Amino acid sequence: MGNQSATGLPAGQIAHIRKPITVLAAVFAMAALTGTANASLVTNGSFEISSVSTTTTFLYAGVSGWNNSDIGEALVFPSWYTSGYIFPGVGLAGPFPQTSPDGGNFVLSDGDYHHSLIWQTITGLNPGDPYDVTFYQALAQDTEPNVTVPGAVTGQWEVSLGASVQYSPMMYASGITPSISPWQSETMTFTAQNATEVLGFFSIGTGDPPLVGLDGVNLSPSAPEPGAIVMIGLGAGLLGWKLYTRRKALAARSGGVA
Repeated sequence: MGNQSATGLPAGQIAHIRKPITVLAAVFAMAALTGTANASLVTNGSFEISSVSTTTTFLYAGVSGWNNSDIGEALVFPSWYTSGYIFPGVGLAGPFPQTSPDGGNFVLSDGDYHHSLIWQTITGLNPGDPYDVTFYQALAQDTEPNVTVPGAVTGQWEVSLGASVQYSPMMYASGITPSISPWQSETMTFTAQNATEVLGFFSIGTGDPPLVGLDGVNLSPSAPEPGAIVMIGLGAGLLGWKLYTRRKALAARSGGVA
């Protein structure tokens, strides 16, 4: 009967079958490792702190991992929703939700008054590699009687990684309607120039005032598209199968066992 495995198949055939399976396993293990490697390099991208529970000026809030230099940014807590005011006497026009899709705290930045770069230093980058920056953005106008004038506002984020700069899609809202630009997810791809870079967000807007929202910031190595992973797997499987059939044919010609 020859040397057979527990399955009843010749041991040589089992070995040849294992080869393409091993190749496929390696490909999908690589894909799994890619997913693990895509953990965010950003510290506290959700802007959470435990020292206070009411909306405060971002500059003085002490948000771990982040820095800024002026008073135009507010760290907003979900508790604002109960009273409808982010600060005493300062509300939001339109149906602005209690939190972003990321949950918890979020940032509102005045896009044209006392605004400053919100930034943190990112380490562990591989120069020349692409990285995805993802975040949520939204837009609203605040309501301050006898202070602000209800009207149209626009806003977006200027996002930078080192010397590279990109702009998020422009958002529109109005304190007259009143309307908002709801939270939406954005993704930008940057190429790292150095192992350590500064990731920054600077609000830009028009109106009186445009409050540009930010939450859920992440930065991770760009992952291959799912379709690319599938194609790699299919290619590896085809290669393994060709090796198997070739060795089977050679064994048949020589009178051996495939």
